[in-house]
Amino acid sequence: MATDHEPSDENQRVYARHKRHHEAAKAELEEVRTRAEADLLAGSTPAELAKLTGLSDEFFRRIARKVGAERKREPTVGREVEAKRASEPEA
Repeated sequence: MATDHEPSDENQRVYARHKRHHEAAKAELEEVRTRAEADLLAGSTPAELAKLTGLSDEFFRRIARKVGAERKREPTVGREVEAKRASEPEA
């Protein structure tokens, strides 16, 4: 629904600033991914990188799985756990 309303100059400045920030963060994300691959392979944990960046643990866990980084612990949820449970004989 189109309207004749136009945000105030101040609101437009805030929106434009947010857009610039969002675009810069998006561009930087690829470098973060590349550097994270190397750090995860070198032994950093997803939790450590999440704490440093403000991104989620899961973001870095996915990168770690993709590059084959060594797991620090066995998974506790997800497809792998369900597959393991299904393959174990019932008691």
